[in-house]
Amino acid sequence: MYSFILISTLIIISGLIAFIGDWVGLKIGKKRVTIFGLRPHYTAIFITIISGILIAIITVTILAISSNDVRTALFGMEELKEKLSNLSREVELRNMQLSSAKEDLKEKTTQLQEIEEKYQKLSEDIKNKTNQLEELLIIREGLIEEKGKLDKEVEELNATIKALYSGIAWVREGEVIFGSDEQIALTIIQGQRPIEEIKKALFKFLNEASNKVLAMGAKKDERTNQVFIISQEEFENVAQKIYDSDKEMIVRLLSSINVIKGEPIVAHFNILENKLVFKIDEEIISEEIESSEVYSEVEKKLLSLLRKVNIIAVKEGIIPDPKTSFVGTISAVNLYDTVKTIVESGTTMKVSLISVYDTWSTGPLRVRMEAKPISSLNL
Repeated sequence: MYSFILISTLIIISGLIAFIGDWVGLKIGKKRVTIFGLRPHYTAIFITIISGILIAIITVTILAISSNDVRTALFGMEELKEKLSNLSREVELRNMQLSSAKEDLKEKTTQLQEIEEKYQKLSEDIKNKTNQLEELLIIREGLIEEKGKLDKEVEELNATIKALYSGIAWVREGEVIFGSDEQIALTIIQGQRPIEEIKKALFKFLNEASNKVLAMGAKKDERTNQVFIISQEEFENVAQKIYDSDKEMIVRLLSSINVIKGEPIVAHFNILENKLVFKIDEEIISEEIESSEVYSEVEKKLLSLLRKVNIIAVKEGIIPDPKTSFVGTISAVNLYDTVKTIVESGTTMKVSLISVYDTWSTGPLRVRMEAKPISSLNL
């Protein structure tokens, strides 16, 4: 609406100026008026030109007054071009900054993804560690409870031992019926039987051993009315170990300290697998023995060989006799015949000691001697 009024105003003013210019030119032409010494005809032309100039000036002036854009186009074009150039450079700079920002954003996005992956991994680790911690806490509680039981049992044992030492210290110089770690009794129990059967077999074993030691002079503890002082924990552990094994197990009952006649016995268990140590007719050891006319010298050498057999047998796992520390026997007739054979041979003999039967860890080991001349062995 504003533009329509402006254009209409310009048309009216331009027409009015043209009319006035034409009227003035006409009057001047009729009166033959001259300006600047020009002829009337040229004066009229000059007036017409002046009218056109005025139309242009007035039009531009009105437009400039009424429109900021026209003023800018007429008088601020250079400034506008400079601003446009500055804006173009600024836009280019901003585009470069935008491109750099995009690269930074891409890099930061990659870093963020890596951090998120690490976060996920750490979250999983924390979850796993938390689960492990919970398990360890449960185990810790169980161990604390177990420790409490063991502490209580240790206290009971200490009290028992203290009572033993304080109550019977005056007879410690009496007859020793069992030395420290001496075997009191031995039995064999098959593994992987029902746990209750195993415990029943252990109780039977302890009862039989009790009868044995009571006959030897041991006494029952007044507090427990039992001759053997053994922790319940150890008893349960031994039963469980036998149950877990698929082998035949040897159960040995050993004294923990020297046992004086008239005392109860502080004892403990020792278990091991009952295995076949030597097969029937298996050679255990052999040695060359020179002949001598003196029977005692040959016998001495053979007895030394028997002691070596004893050492080998114990090392292989045969349990020695608790009183003699020997693992077995040899026929006196066989020993005498071997001595006689070596003496009468007059030469060096190879003497071999051979297992008479299949011998297990429980023993005893029964051996025989065989003597052969070295010369006959080389043929």
